[in-house]
Formats: sequence, C-alpha cells, structure tokens
Amino acid sequence: MQLKSRQKVLLRSLALGATVALVAPAIIPVAVGAMGEKTPQTQAASRAQGLTNRSITIAQQTVLQVDPQSGNLRTITAALQQAGPGTVINLAPGTYGAGETFPLQLKEGVTLKGNDTQQGAGVVITGGGQYVSRTFARQNVTIVLGANSKISGVTVTNSNTRGTGIWVEDVKATISNSTLVNNNREGIFVAGKAAATIESNKFINNAANGVSVAGEAAGEIRNNLFEQTGFGVAVGGKATTAVTNNQIRGNRSGIVITNSARPMVQGNTIENNRDYGVVALDRAMPGMANNTFRGNGQQDSLLVNGGGGMQTAAVEPPPPPVTGNSQGAKFSCVQMSNGYATVAEKGSSAIPQPMIMWTRTNLGAELTPERRCQIVTDRLNKLVSDNGGNMDNLLFTIGTVNNQMVVCLVSDRASGCQPDNLLFTLSQQNASNAAEVLKSLIAFSVTGEGSPVFESEDDDGGGQPYAALSEVSDRLQTEQGLWFATP
Repeated sequence: MQLKSRQKVLLRSLALGATVALVAPAIIPVAVGAMGEKTPQTQAASRAQGLTNRSITIAQQTVLQVDPQSGNLRTITAALQQAGPGTVINLAPGTYGAGETFPLQLKEGVTLKGNDTQQGAGVVITGGGQYVSRTFARQNVTIVLGANSKISGVTVTNSNTRGTGIWVEDVKATISNSTLVNNNREGIFVAGKAAATIESNKFINNAANGVSVAGEAAGEIRNNLFEQTGFGVAVGGKATTAVTNNQIRGNRSGIVITNSARPMVQGNTIENNRDYGVVALDRAMPGMANNTFRGNGQQDSLLVNGGGGMQTAAVEPPPPPVTGNSQGAKFSCVQMSNGYATVAEKGSSAIPQPMIMWTRTNLGAELTPERRCQIVTDRLNKLVSDNGGNMDNLLFTIGTVNNQMVVCLVSDRASGCQPDNLLFTLSQQNASNAAEVLKSLIAFSVTGEGSPVFESEDDDGGGQPYAALSEVSDRLQTEQGLWFATP
C-alpha cells in the first residue's frame, strides 16, 4: 500500500507539469522475484520513471535567441547548426540576409518564430539559394521545411529568378502569421505528399502565385489574405488541399485549378480580381461552397472541360497525332456570365481564352446560343482533326455560302468558303468590317487583353481577308503561375 501511494503522488506531480517533475527523480523500491523476474511493483516503477524522464525532456526544450545586431547568434544559419528536434529559434527584429546560407533548411520539429502579432513585421528574411527538389529538380528557395517544423511571424522575400519563398515537400508543416511578399515566383510551394497548414498569412505582390500546390498534397490554406499577385492560389496534380475562408482580392485571377486536382474551395471572399475569380481546367474537379464573388473583371468563374462539369460542347473527336509548331490547342464551349463562348485552350498550363461569344436568342429553339456554340466548337475541332491536328496551315477567312456572309476555315488561300468548312455566319455589322472580325479572333493574349467576336445577327456582306489559326495556339503560352502543372 505504501508503494502504491508513493506512485500516485509521483503521477499526480507529473500531471502538474514538467517543472514539478524536475525537482528530483523519485526513489522507488525495486521488488525482484526469486528468479530475478520483474514483479508488478517493478513494472509500475519503470513506467513511472519513464514518465519522469519524458517530462525532463519536455522541460529542457531548447530555445535559441538570434539577433542580427548583437548576441552570440547573429544568423539563422548559425542557430540551425545548433538546433535539434523541438528547438525554437526566436528571431529579434532585423533583416536576415547577409551572412546567411540559403536555402535555410529547418530540421524535423524546429520552429522559426518572429513577430507573431504583426504577421512578421520587422523580421525580414530575404534571399535564396539552390535547392534540389525530389520532384521538381533545381529550384531557388529561401526556406525549406522539415517534418513537423513550423514558421510563424516572419516576412519572407526571394527576388531571385524563379524565386520561391518557402518550400514544403512530402512533410507535414505549418506556416502561420507571416508575410510572403515580392517573391519572384510564389510565396509558398507545396509539393509531393505534403500536408501543409497555411494559416493567417499575407501574400502580397508575388509574381506568379501566393501559394502553389502540386503532386498529391493535402492540408489546408485558411484565413489568409492574397492581394496584388499573379494567381492567389494555384492547385495542380492530384492535390486535395482545402482552400477555406481566405480573402482573395486584386490579383490577376483568384484561384486556378488544373490537372486532376480536387480541392475544396469554401467560404472564401473572391473579389476585384482582374480576370476571373476561379478557373478550373483540364480534369480538375473542385468542390465549391459558400464563396462570395464580387467585381471580378471577366467573370466569377471559368470552368472548362472537367472543371466542375461545365464543358457543354458535344463529344469531340479523339485527339489526332499533332505535328508542326502549333501543338495541343483545341476548342471548347463553356457557359459564361453573359452567355456561351467558344474558347481556345491548350493543355493544363495555359488559361483558356474566349474567342466567340454567342448571344443571339431569336433564331428559334433549335439555334439557341448554347447550340450555336456547340456546333461551331465541334466544327473547329473537326477541321483541326481532319488536318492531322496541325494548325500551321489553317486560315480563317470570309466568304459567301447560301447568300450569307460567313467565317470559314480553309487549308490554303486558293480555297474558298464551302458548306463543309463553314464555321458561322456574320452579323451585318461584322460583315461590313470583316478584316477586323478576323483580327479579333486571334487578337487575345494570355492576359486576356483582346475582345472576343460577338455574333448576334446574320446578314450579307463581302470581302475575303485571312487570319492564321496557328496564332491562336501560339498565343496560348504556359502561365508562369502554372509552371508546375503536369502535361
């Protein structure tokens, strides 16, 4: 009974915290059986002693103070050389760049902590160095996170070519209460099978994206601000990362999802982005719930092909072998905020661009804007397919079919418009200025500066200018923010 009472006192002491347990290790009598085997009393003593030892380990957690102006440790690099699992590195205000060896690589369980209450104000880490990723080869990175490591309360900038602020790959890690600003590519990159928690940070003026997610990454991006950057968040691969309760405003586009990614996009305020609020392309299938959209330039969402099931064109022919310089471009019919549009798209790393808006509603039940969009989109895909998938020698031109001025697609300048190459009829206004119509078909760029052709009426006209379809494909270049997207 005396032994059990002493064990209970020890365990109650341990429950009070490591400080109490550190006073002295308990001295517990050891009872041994006749043959030296451990008795229940001995086993209980061992368990209690083990608890005591673990408490000592917790109590002796290492905290390193770094100050670039004074003290024994003036660089994060020096602190990391001393840091073991569970070490907390506290950063004094200042700029950490000169004297650092980049990338800074946090070992397992290490915490890098600065000014939590002001999201890293005054604690600035700037610079970058070569890092060889397991999945993306050589990169230029400021900080690489290890398993169960944490960053909180710092400002990170990497202005180097293709510079990334923080790299998280195949590990569980947390970045919170920090500012990612003026990174040449993205603020944070999440790769492989990482599970990152990215919470309560500010992403401002990053050239490509605030956060890029690839591979089979999971985790959550929540309660952050994304402002004045390329894409706020870009998700690709097979990632399932949740994007929740963020403020995403004033960027080029808010969220862009590609490949086979299936992120949950919920509770975000997505507003005043120059092009789109949310873009889903390729085979992406985001979950969308309770988001608030306001004032996005072209429209709130552009969902193409697999993106939310919004592809409306009829089944297109199988992709043919592709040759020549203009590879991979195709056409889709999608629902837009002001009707239906035939859009040009190219792979998983270029934003689709509207070419023709279909708005006329007085052609009867069989020729609704959606149906006209489907017909022309399928015609475009078939004509390209019949040409071996090569756009290099295809030309838009104007001609007359059935006494109506039309746009058609021909393989050489000697060919004229025929029923089998007709795309669509021109409105009276467009027929009177056919050259400008063709110019506008290929005038858009990846930044969406051009205007699509609007077709609302049919009438006669004249003229036969030409425009190369290959320019459509050539202008659909890989986005900087989707550099990581798989083909």
